[in-house]
Amino acid sequence: MGFFSMALFGLKMYFIQPRDQPLRLNRKRQEIYIYEYKRRFFPWIKWPVTIRSYNWADVHGEICYPGARLDMGHQLFGSVCEPGTNNVIARFIIAKDSRERSSREQLCQIWSYLCVYMQHDQVVAEPDSPGRPDDWRPRKADQWPAEMELESTTAP
Repeated sequence: MGFFSMALFGLKMYFIQPRDQPLRLNRKRQEIYIYEYKRRFFPWIKWPVTIRSYNWADVHGEICYPGARLDMGHQLFGSVCEPGTNNVIARFIIAKDSRERSSREQLCQIWSYLCVYMQHDQVVAEPDSPGRPDDWRPRKADQWPAEMELESTTAP
């Protein structure tokens, strides 16, 4: 019975737990929208969601390497600062890479790509690895509220 319950718990963690948080960039409004889950211990209970939006001019990129055992690898965070200062109000994760080699450079390229995209510049470089990422899954469960859906996908 104990093994069965642990196996069921593991399957639910694998199939139900959200892997990442969707981000939307609206370069006409110069806004970034974050769909963030508030993690709970029990994976079968629906996790509460908060949706936040920030001005792109207030977002700065940070790359760090946490030493946590289960969370190793470089991570790219978006840090939201108070306008005109470097006082951080909030942080959200943009991407992470658990590979040891060239992971920091790849995250720098992701941040550069985001900055170029939001500045309306044309991106001319070909992707290093075209196609779908290995961990890609459709996000049918993510339901943006109607007013946020309209705001994040249209021009002002």
